[in-house]
Amino acid sequence: MFGAARRALYSQLKLQGIVEAPLNICVTCDHSRGGPVVLGRTHQPETDLHSTVCAVQNLWLAARAEGIGLGWVSIFHPGALSEILGLPEHVTPVAYLCLGYVNELYDHPELEAKGWGQRLPLDELIYCDRWGQKTPG
Repeated sequence: MFGAARRALYSQLKLQGIVEAPLNICVTCDHSRGGPVVLGRTHQPETDLHSTVCAVQNLWLAARAEGIGLGWVSIFHPGALSEILGLPEHVTPVAYLCLGYVNELYDHPELEAKGWGQRLPLDELIYCDRWGQKTPG
């Protein structure tokens, strides 16, 4: 799906973590947990997904603090993963993670270090009071 230059860079990225990592974890969100009425989900039912993603980030930070690499695999179709793992329809696969000790932990996100993308300046991402309105001063 990528143009020639991106395709060449993509082929250099380490994508075989699923096979090489000693631990693979599929983090899911069970939308039926707690019943039909759950505090915090009444008007925003997607908060269960948000909470699940926060849990993944906490795991990622804890792994990093212990010198363990964590890769979030995003090159799968959620429906196919659900079928392979036999997930019920009300359970969403949120993250497929590969964990293990690595030879090197990067000072910056690996995809940035390898030239796949760049961080945006923080002042371009923060607005005040309304979308697009820059903070004063």
